[in-house]
Formats: sequence, structure tokens, C-alpha cells
Amino acid sequence: MSSQIEDVKSRVDVVDLLGSYLKLQKAGVNFKARCPFHNEKTASFFVSPARQIWHCFGCQKGGDVFKFIMEIDGCEFKEALLSLAGRAGIELKRESPEIQDAKSKEFAILEESTKFFEKNLFENNEASEYLKNRGLSVETIKEFRLGYSLDDWRTLFNHLSAQGHKAEDAEKAGLIIKSENSYYDRFRGRIIFPIFNQSGKVVAFGGRLFVDSSGGKSAKYVNSPETALYQKSKILYGLHKSKIEILRENSCVLVEGYMDFLSAYQAGTKNMVAVSGTALTLDHLKILSRICEKLIVSFDMDEAGEGATRRGIDSALKEGLDIKVIKLPDGFKDPSEAISADPKFWADSLLGARHIVQFYIDSAQKKFLAGSPELSREIQRSVLPAVASLSSDLEQAHWVREITAILNIKEEVVWGALGKIRNHKSEILNNPEILNAKKSQTRKELLENRVLGIAAKYPELLGKQSADLEPSLFSGDKQTAFAEIRNGSGGGLKDFISRLVLEAELFLEGVENAEAEFIKCARELNREHVKEQMSLLSAKISYAEKNKKENMPSLLAEFKNLSDKINKI
Repeated sequence: MSSQIEDVKSRVDVVDLLGSYLKLQKAGVNFKARCPFHNEKTASFFVSPARQIWHCFGCQKGGDVFKFIMEIDGCEFKEALLSLAGRAGIELKRESPEIQDAKSKEFAILEESTKFFEKNLFENNEASEYLKNRGLSVETIKEFRLGYSLDDWRTLFNHLSAQGHKAEDAEKAGLIIKSENSYYDRFRGRIIFPIFNQSGKVVAFGGRLFVDSSGGKSAKYVNSPETALYQKSKILYGLHKSKIEILRENSCVLVEGYMDFLSAYQAGTKNMVAVSGTALTLDHLKILSRICEKLIVSFDMDEAGEGATRRGIDSALKEGLDIKVIKLPDGFKDPSEAISADPKFWADSLLGARHIVQFYIDSAQKKFLAGSPELSREIQRSVLPAVASLSSDLEQAHWVREITAILNIKEEVVWGALGKIRNHKSEILNNPEILNAKKSQTRKELLENRVLGIAAKYPELLGKQSADLEPSLFSGDKQTAFAEIRNGSGGGLKDFISRLVLEAELFLEGVENAEAEFIKCARELNREHVKEQMSLLSAKISYAEKNKKENMPSLLAEFKNLSDKINKI
């Protein structure tokens, strides 16, 4: 397998791969972009074509093409390997059934079930006609692999059994339900919507009732339960198809249902996703904030209240995301209905999407009379928290003026109310556990990195400075890295050294004389090392003086030697 991994890695260029996800800009011999894994205004994400690696100096994530796919798609190495192998046109050797793990079995069962449901749909004229009457083309039905589950208790169970799949594996995949000593299908008499992960693999299903033999007792929609492959709060329907367009547009349209997504996608809105079987969650927003800055929401926001959707939106605003809300024309309850009547209704609604704060203001004004105490309370309850969550001071000032005009009060009053909200949030954010963030690098650590990175890039410089550089100057694994660079060996710290070289390249951009910078950094590293020794020795001297130790003269002599040494560096 290792030879296949290397083969895939050699055929997938890191710049081509990441360039299909991010907007890369040339930066000397490297490329840079805004990091997709944390929100930032200044690009700190760099890609090195020479070393075929990427690294973000903001969140410290980095690695090769496999690591990028694992991070961006939230998948395991095996899935990343399969994804990149497909991109490279390499057919990997299949593992035997005996060594397939549980997830592999689930994927196989879900894929087989998808094919079975697809076949059923095209053999059932009524179900096919229903989808066509809802406005879906055959191309869309096939692209998203819609299907149909027969109105029978064990059709899928019998099919999977005939294909050699065990009942307990099908149950783990969420497809069948165990009842005493027998099994029956979870989806019966339903239009089936396969749900895909970001790699395009089926991980679950949503089923809309089409034939009801229960006398009206069946739920309109049934979704797969959560499994090892499917966590509702982390899956967005359609993202496997729309991710690239979301990146290009730097915006994403969010809708609530499968049909809403499919209708709008078919109508030309390609930068969109839908939630599947749950409300909009913080995890959903984290996924989307990696690839875009603008969210356009087509939800029933009046029902969001103080629930998960509202909390997620407030968090997204705090991270600097621009959120707008789509208002459909009167008489239409969802995008699918509006598009079926006239696609222009949907297009106009998209263009007229309102800022989330304006939406909350409009909602409050619809509920209560102008000038009433109830309106003031509603704005304080529903509008001000959203304003407080905005990351831009200028944006906050704009909405404070708007609220001031509506309530006919002084701006100072509104700013005071906002201050109380911020203070409450500050108490939460100042929790020591939350504040336990990674400390920034010390000057010595920064110099260690620069010296090692330049030395790895220009090994000939190390020979010129060998008398001034010793392993003791470096801390931890950097001592081993120094030895590997000096000996020209590619040991276990190869990836770490590659990252240091990338950092050095960025540092040296625009520098005419790399050797002069190397000498300067090596000299400064020596000085920092001596300062560190003097600091430790100073503590020893203080202790010896306080406790009248006999070794005071030798400690003082050692301190003088270090003082003389630092003056000569």
C-alpha cells in the first residue's frame, strides 16, 4: 500500500489541488491564501510547490495533500487516499472483505442501497412523475441519485441479504430496524434522497412519504439515525457538489429542505447547501466559515427564536461572517414553491436578501407598534445581541444609529445597553479554560526556526558557521533536526524541517544576501542562548547569596565569563 500512497502523492500537485479549493496568490517562489481553517483578514496560509506542502502560520495547521483533504473534508486518511487516487486516475487495490473495517462495510451497504433505490425509482412511473411534476429534471434526479423505496416491509433487507451483507451491518448503517427476532426496512413507500459527505460518498438517506399504508400515522419525512458515518450536525446536504462554487463566490445560500436545494440548484444557484434532519448548528457554520465569508439564509427565521439557529448565527456574526436573510414573495412557504411558480421569484429574492440585523429589526416592528415599550424590549431582546456580535465597530455604529432613529432615543442609551451585553459575554470568554490558548513563540524559538530553516535550504552555509552553532543552542526536537540538517540525513523530522524551510523562504523574500541573514540570525541565537544561561545563573546567585553558600565566588566568576562572552558576540 505504501507504494500506492507515494504514487498518488507524486501525481497530485499540491498547488493544483489547493488551487481548486482556495484562491491562491503568487508570493515569491510560493503561493499564499486566506486560511480555510480559521477566520483571518491577512493571508497567513502558504503553499510550497518545491516541497509539496502547505502550512498556516496563524492556526499552525499544515502538511501534504493527504492532510489537506483530511482537514477540509473532515475524513480519515483512507478516505483522503481514495479521493486523491480518483483525482489522479489511479485504481487502488481493493482490500479483501476479511480485513474491511466497519466503516468500509457501511459505505458498501449504503452504496448498494442507493443503487437499489435508484433502480426502483425508474421502474416506478408514479414516483418518477411526482418528482418531474415538482419541477426536477431527469438530469438532476440522476446527478443527486434520487430513488424510491417500495411500500414493503423487507424489500431492501432481502436485497442486501442476497448480496451477502449481514443484517447487523445493515442495522448499523441505519437502513433496517430490528424488532424482536426479525428485521424490517426503515424506509418504506418513500422518495429517497441520498445524503453525501464532502467526498461524495453516501452516508445516510432522507425519505419523503409517497405511499402511506399506515392510515395517516407515518411521518412525512424520515431520516437515517446517526451512525459512525453520519452526524446530522456536521453534514450539509449538497456540499459535495457546491463546495467549489461556494469558494469561487465567497458566499453560500442555506436552505432547509432537500427539494428546496434541488430546485434552486437546478435553477442555477450552485453555491448552496441544505441542512439535513436538524437545525443549523455551530458545526455547520464552522464548516462553511472555512470556505466563505457570506451566508444567505432561506430559513423560517421567525421560528428560530433563541434556539440553535439563532445561537449559531450570533457566533457567525462574531467571527466576521456577513449574514443575510432571504424573504420570499407572499404566498410562498419555501424556495421550491417559488421556483416552481417562476424562477424569477427566487432570483429576485436572492438579490433582495436583507442583512440579518435588518431582518431582526423588521420582525420586531411587525410584532409591536412604533414607540411602544414592547418594541423597545423586543429590540433589546432580539436585535441588540446580534449587533453586539458584529466584529466590525463601524457596522455596530451603523446599526446603533438605525435603532436610535426607530426608538427615538439617544445613541448613548443604545451603546450602554450594548455594553452590558458585551460585559456579560466577556465574563464567559474570560473563563480560564477558554483563555488557555497557545502561547506565542519566544524570540529564541523564532531564531531557532529561522536558523534551522535557512540551514536546510542552503546547507553550504552551515559549514561556514559550524564553529558558532552547536546542538546545545537548540531546544527539544530541534537539536535532532539540527543534527539531521548538518549530516544531510532525511530522518524522522523531515516534515518538520520542510515547514521550517517554508518559513525561512517567506522570511528571506526580498532579501538579497541570504548568507548575511543567516550569520545575523546565528549570532542573535547565540546571544539569546547566553542570556538564557545568565538568567538561570542569576537565580542561582540570588539563592546562594541568601543562603550564604560557599560556591558564590565560582558562580560570580561564571557570570562574568558569560557577560564577557555576550559582549563579544
